[in-house]
Amino acid sequence: MRTILTASKDTTLYQAFLNNNAGLDEIIEIGKVIDLSEPTSSTAYATGSARSLIYFDLPTTASVPATASYFLNLRLANADNVKRNQEIIIYQVSRSWSEGSGYFYQDIKNVEDGASWVKCNATVSWSNAGGDFLTGSTSQSIVLSSYPLEDIRVDVTNILRPFVSQSTQNNFYGLALQFPTADEQDSTNKGVVKIFSTQTHTIYQPTLEIVWDTQTVVTGSLLAIPSLNVKIVASNLRETYTKGDTDKVTLVVRDQYPLKSFDSVLRYKNKYYLPTSSYFSVVDVQSNTTVIPFDDYSKINTDATGSYVVLDTSPLYRGRFYTLKLKVVNGTYSRVIDTDTLFKVE
Repeated sequence: MRTILTASKDTTLYQAFLNNNAGLDEIIEIGKVIDLSEPTSSTAYATGSARSLIYFDLPTTASVPATASYFLNLRLANADNVKRNQEIIIYQVSRSWSEGSGYFYQDIKNVEDGASWVKCNATVSWSNAGGDFLTGSTSQSIVLSSYPLEDIRVDVTNILRPFVSQSTQNNFYGLALQFPTADEQDSTNKGVVKIFSTQTHTIYQPTLEIVWDTQTVVTGSLLAIPSLNVKIVASNLRETYTKGDTDKVTLVVRDQYPLKSFDSVLRYKNKYYLPTSSYFSVVDVQSNTTVIPFDDYSKINTDATGSYVVLDTSPLYRGRFYTLKLKVVNGTYSRVIDTDTLFKVE
């Protein structure tokens, strides 16, 4: 099972612009940003750190099991001068902060009603310039080892699971992302990673992905597929869904090239169930972006009537078209099957 939450608020704190709020910018930044309007000294980048804050409204224990895992997903907009194997540290923010309504890049406007390098809101200062974070065992990190750089996906279960499982959501103030302190103070490190923010006009907002395994398999009188030469039809996949709908999409599995026989099973009726190592994926057609990937949290279920997919449209965007894909693994062989059917979310 998979629940995907979009961020409720985010912003960037700029060391070189102590009072600037960037709450409404379409981009958040991690790394180094200096004031290019001033004469650039050899040590400018040693005091030009940029840190991002991201907050999610966490679910309750009633909707998410205590064993769920949590992944932070960030879509890369751009990156400059980032060193290979650059590390990003993720901390837990330790006090409340306001997103604010300032801009840093778009129509630059410094409205001092939100978080900046020195303040957590319009009137209250951070105890530590650059933000108050818990830097102990609850931190997490990711190394940007691929080249070209890819979107960021990092497991933050150790930070977030305690808040949900112990029902202490009121004490969660968000996540902070920054370069390690040594890199922030390194004047030769000039890298910056730009991420789409909650205010982006794209489909690439920061998301928190909450996953757990809910696969059920009850085969009844159905047969195991004899090979991957099967035809799979999502028989009741609707053309249109309202965002938030959850649907049981039935998969009819039959021989792709049925032989003539005199048995009692009609050739176009459900005959087989899919192996337990079968998965589904949801792809945004216009952007060719995978919203739900093939993994252990998108397994296909089976009951006495056949295999089926639980399609949750909550993480999908209104006004866009999607397609459902299936991956079937049978022994050492696997096959990806496109249902060739589009559906729209409204």
